[in-house]
Amino acid sequence: MKKLTLHLPTILIGLSIFLFSGCILTEMDPPEKWAVVKFLNSSNQDIVVKMIGHPLSADGSDIVIHIDAMKEEGSNKYVYGENAIDAFFSIIGENNTARIEVHIGNDLVKEWTGLAENFGPDVNSPFNYDSWQFQKIEPTGNNIVGKIIFTITNEDIGN
Repeated sequence: MKKLTLHLPTILIGLSIFLFSGCILTEMDPPEKWAVVKFLNSSNQDIVVKMIGHPLSADGSDIVIHIDAMKEEGSNKYVYGENAIDAFFSIIGENNTARIEVHIGNDLVKEWTGLAENFGPDVNSPFNYDSWQFQKIEPTGNNIVGKIIFTITNEDIGN
């Protein structure tokens, strides 16, 4: 009994470190899933995408994304549950002041406005639910597990 009493503090310290320092048993909620908003520039021009009055901007400033020809860019992230595109459109909600502009150099070549809806696959608009695609990605350290992508084409910019 005396030997056990001598080792008891060591055992108790070891157990408390094991139980309360990152053990999965103490984790109650699963981590939130995050997705990133991306724009794919499939045109043959370098463009600038401006998201003006968009709810993803927490401080109300414009979101400006420079995208080279045939590249994908964007880094604004948000939490989603089961469906990343549904969650993105719930963030937009009834906001009818948001607009998305595409510029080549200093020239405005395309502007999208309006409420977010389902317009079908024939209408390419960032306010069209059907124009976005979701792709799973390997989770990052920030638990980003997917991305939603809107493709900007030559037709969108008038080429």
